Amino acid sequence: MVEQLIKSPSAYGGEVVETPYIRVIFQSGLPTEVGVNGCRAEDVIDVVLDKLEKYQNGPLACEENREAIRYLKLAQQSLIQRIQRRRDQGVLNTMTQHIAIRTEDEHDDFSSTGA
Repeated sequence: MVEQLIKSPSAYGGEVVETPYIRVIFQSGLPTEVGVNGCRAEDVIDVVLDKLEKYQNGPLACEENREAIRYLKLAQQSLIQRIQRRRDQGVLNTMTQHIAIRTEDEHDDFSSTGA
């Protein structure tokens, strides 16, 4: 858990998340309606990934960095898939929830089981 987490609106309308050593302004509202007033979770992942890749390409390379990089890249891919699914379902840039598709429904044939 993050110590002294402070959440407040920024002067630009985004949501500020602040700890003693970091300050992030997240987008608040749809950019198409309120403009860009902060970053996305994807942007934060990109920054952390870049930092770890720099460590990994230097004297601080280690198995833990490699694994963290792998999972951050997986997180990136998941969020890209979410955007694509929202686009495909016509709910991108809206506050409407998209429909999650179970992967087993995409790959398995349940016709013989009655499911």
